[in-house]
Parts: sequence; structure tokens; C-alpha cells
Amino acid sequence: KEDLINIWTELIDGGMESGHAYAKSLRTVKSCVGTTWCRFGIGDSVGMAVRLEERYKSIRSPHKIKGGVSGCVRECAEAQNKDFGLIATEKGFNVFVGGNGGAKPRHSELLAKDVPPDDVIPILDRYLSFYIRTADKLQRTARWIENLPGGIKYLREVILEDKLGICGDLEKQMEDLVGTFFCEWTEVIKNPEKRALFAQFANTKDAVETVEAIHERGQTRPTYWAKESAHDDFRGTKWSALAWQPLAKTADFADSATGSSQAVKRGDTQLAIFKVKGDFYATQQMCPHKRAFVLSDGLIGDDVASGKTWVSCPMHKRNYELAGAHAGKCGNDDAANIATFPAEARDDGLVYVKLPPVDELDAVLGTAKWVVRASESEDPYVQLDKKLTRLQLKGRKGLQASHLPNGKGERAAANAILAGGERAAAGMDW
Repeated sequence: KEDLINIWTELIDGGMESGHAYAKSLRTVKSCVGTTWCRFGIGDSVGMAVRLEERYKSIRSPHKIKGGVSGCVRECAEAQNKDFGLIATEKGFNVFVGGNGGAKPRHSELLAKDVPPDDVIPILDRYLSFYIRTADKLQRTARWIENLPGGIKYLREVILEDKLGICGDLEKQMEDLVGTFFCEWTEVIKNPEKRALFAQFANTKDAVETVEAIHERGQTRPTYWAKESAHDDFRGTKWSALAWQPLAKTADFADSATGSSQAVKRGDTQLAIFKVKGDFYATQQMCPHKRAFVLSDGLIGDDVASGKTWVSCPMHKRNYELAGAHAGKCGNDDAANIATFPAEARDDGLVYVKLPPVDELDAVLGTAKWVVRASESEDPYVQLDKKLTRLQLKGRKGLQASHLPNGKGERAAANAILAGGERAAAGMDW
């Protein structure tokens, strides 16, 4: 995450703005090429999709929302498995709602037929506003409509016939919601306090790589996860001595009902410090399951009845107790456990953690010891690549080559285009 500020700055500087690949909000509005480029198209699906995405980008909702627009009944944009989807007709668009893919796919249902382009936005405004107001948290539109008394028939009455007399309010509420849009990347870049949240560690500007990078198809990517988890008994480690060390500022922790946390570094060891209901806890940063250094980004949970407090790894949901007789124990994987350390806030405004000597700590938890290396992972495509090489068919070319004699090939042509050389040589105007 420490690289995100630089990445976002470059994208924003280039005229782009933040989108949402993970948030409970609009993801994308998928489109076929429509009348612009397809002989079968009877509606401008690209134009409508662009307008819908611009309209609903960034709005928050009970769950993610996906849209689609197809230019004809051939349905290349798969609009009928989206939360809202349009299919062009000779008179306008058929509007479908309540579809999704995923683990429990659902075909969407027809909400309105032959809707003129001018009326699409008001109908979708009402539909999405009604969903946002009445759906349960984390409920997709598919499950919402399935649980809606009266189902699609009732939804048509509310949205198209104004049975409840609230269509005007629904449209106004969507207008207000759309008006709250701002580029979240830009706000972070401009705000020093928010920029600080993206530092890898709260107590140093150091940056540490935890996964080895490999080169593939002309790019770098993290290697695959290691085949083996870390099976050391971190929880049972016997330290020679423990001493209090100031590692973070008390002010860096928010008083939040869901807890707050920071990653810190001492020597070569990464640690996670948590504040939960006024109390501080400290653990190793690495989750042993996949050796991911992520516990400070985990979700905090507690059970009042049992008195347990735990952190759930954000990667694969191993739950580690933070306090008590079983501190460090994993509640859902007996093979995993973590080291925990006493932590407390003091009057000087600092959070202290009771730790062993640096060399002793690094010998057990140092990043260099547990970084995920390519030599420890297994490439799942080795045998497939061998088989494909043996089956190489006549006429196939290498990835960087060209079918034309003395052709530039992929990389050389791309470099020429970027340098403006193609146009100068009477090539295509890219």
C-alpha cells in the first residue's frame, strides 16, 4: 500500500480518477460495441453505458452493483446477469434488474420494455434508490428482489406506477447522492494526514518487500504463495528477557468501536499494534498461514460472553486471540499461532511494547527469514507449458514476433507507436 500514493498521483496527473474494484458501490457498466462498430447493433450501447457509469460511479450501496448494456438481443454485454441491465430495441431499451453471477447465479427479470433513452435514468434512479433504502446490509439486488414481498410485480408497481407515491423522493435522493461525488484518490493525495495512513510502518519511513518479485511476459509480479506455511511455535517462544520499547504514538490510534491498528518495525521484525476499547495489544505482523505480513490490516472481533478478543487475517481469515491464557492461538487452524507481546499507552503520548533484544527477535520473526521466495513456490503451469510447447501448431508465432517478413513484432511496434514513429511512416493514426 505504500506505493499507492505514487501510483494514484501519476494516474490523477494523467486525467484519470478513482474507481471502485472492491467497494460496496458501482463497479462498472459493461457494454458491447453497439451500433458504433457492429452491423447487428440497433442501439448505441457504448454511449448509454458511458452515461450510466458517469451517473452512478462511486455511489455507496448495501452491496456491489454491476451494470451492462447490450446493443441487440444477441446480448454480448451479458446485461441479463447484472444488477441492472439494458438491451436495445427498435423503440429504446428493455430494462432488466436483479441479476448476478458469482456462487449463486441469477438471471435478471424484466422491469420495463421499450423505454425511450430519455426515461432510462429516472427509472434506474428510482430502482437503485429503493434498493439502497430497503435492502439489508451486504444484500445483492438478486437476493433483495427474491425476498421482496410481491417480487418483480410489486417492484414494477413502485417504480413505474408510483404505487407508494415516493418516486419523486427516490429521484431526488439519487440526485443528492450523485451530487456528493468526489475523487477519493485526489482527496488522499492532497491531505497529508491521509497520505500518512499509507506508510508501511507508523514509526519509520523504511519500506520492506515481503514477497519476491519475478519477471513474466515483460512485467514483474509477486511470486506465488509458498507451498508451506510457517509451522514454528511462535506463541511458545521462550525469550531471554523482555524490556519496554516505545514504538508508536498514542495519537495514531483512533477510538473506534471496531478498533484501530498500526504496523511498526523494530530491527528487521514487523509488528502489529492494536487498540481495542481502550486497551493495547501487540503481535507479530506475519500471519503464518501464507507468511503474509498483514495482521495490522485485519478485522478485530470480540465476544463479550467469553471475553475473547481476536484479529482476523484479512487474507485468508485465520483468527488469532490477542489476550488471555490463549493469546496467540489460532481459533480455526491448529497448525498456526502467533507471538504476542504486552503493550500499554503511557502519559508521554507513546505506546510501549515489551520485547526481547533485537537480534533475538529478528532470529525468530525477522522479515528476511520469512519473505516469500520464488524457490519456495510452485508454478502451476509448468506441465501445461511443456504440453503446449509440444503441441505447437503450424503457423504459430512467438509472442514477440510478427507473421510478416522483417516485421517489427509486438514490442518494437508498440515502442514505435509511443514514439510517434508509426504516423511518420504512413502508419495508422493511433
